[in-house]
Amino acid sequence: MRALALLLILCAPEVSAQSRRCAEPPRPPLCLERLGSSSDNQAVAYCRSDVNAYRSRLNRYLDCLADVAEQSRRDLEQAERKLECHARGGSICP
Repeated sequence: MRALALLLILCAPEVSAQSRRCAEPPRPPLCLERLGSSSDNQAVAYCRSDVNAYRSRLNRYLDCLADVAEQSRRDLEQAERKLECHARGGSICP
């Protein structure tokens, strides 16, 4: 039973930062290209709403990137600890 658990741990696919992906960055609203100096208040109000939604999507995207970057740093630190453990002669390293 213990050997089976060890085998599962050793053979389990490694989850790395590369497997965690963020969606494509959101695109700015198209309404910004259509607004001109003669835009009416209603067009500006609709565009303002689109820009607010864009801000929310962009913030979620940036949060995702920050999470992936942080996990990548942790993955690197773990890889370095494992390498150093093996370099010191360890046979089972975390």
